Amino acid sequence: MQLGLLLCDHTDEDFRRRGGDYPDLFLERIHEVEPAARLEVFDAAAGELPAPDMALDGWIISGARYDAFGDAPWLARLRERLAGLLARGQRVAGVCFGHQLLALMHGGRVARAPAGWGIGNHGYHWRRPGPALPDYRLLVSHQDQVLALPPDAERLAGSPFCPNAAFTLGDKVMGVQGHPEFNVDYARFLLDQRRARFGEAHYRQAVDSLEQPHQGREVMALMLGFLASGKP
Repeated sequence: MQLGLLLCDHTDEDFRRRGGDYPDLFLERIHEVEPAARLEVFDAAAGELPAPDMALDGWIISGARYDAFGDAPWLARLRERLAGLLARGQRVAGVCFGHQLLALMHGGRVARAPAGWGIGNHGYHWRRPGPALPDYRLLVSHQDQVLALPPDAERLAGSPFCPNAAFTLGDKVMGVQGHPEFNVDYARFLLDQRRARFGEAHYRQAVDSLEQPHQGREVMALMLGFLASGKP
């Protein structure tokens, strides 16, 4: 399986030296599901995008510290290239920022989460009928979320805190708010780095939540299955 990662940010340099960058985190999780998969990385935030006619087995949009509703020139170029990929029948899955970006591009609404920051390890209810995941947990770090899904989107999962935690749009677009690629080390690093933003009680609750298992591998398997077949 040949995948493209549209990289929209990097891990902090202090973490990168010992724990790697986002492509490392993604590839490690992907290889838990598809050991032979290959990942081609395009640093979209730095202006690096795939050729307009490039075709792979699927594309993943990474998370980012930026707002999906921003107006930075690199973001406008990324939206344009994504529209081209989708118009040619390529499948795309978005994680966190990528999830929000895909929702916005197709008529959804994204803004600051009414309940504030989502941090730590969050649980979600699988809402789609039929076999897939039971209720599941993912590591998260976000202050924006999809407040309204695009027309014709199918909601896959949600929670009281984040009602639109995963969705599909036809057989070409899938979005997941949580981070299947995160490991506990990186989730804890982000919590410690941003501790002053959260307040001590919220920070402590999030740190404690990291003791619970998460289903990053299972959600990555769903994403890769969607990119391969158009079905979650």
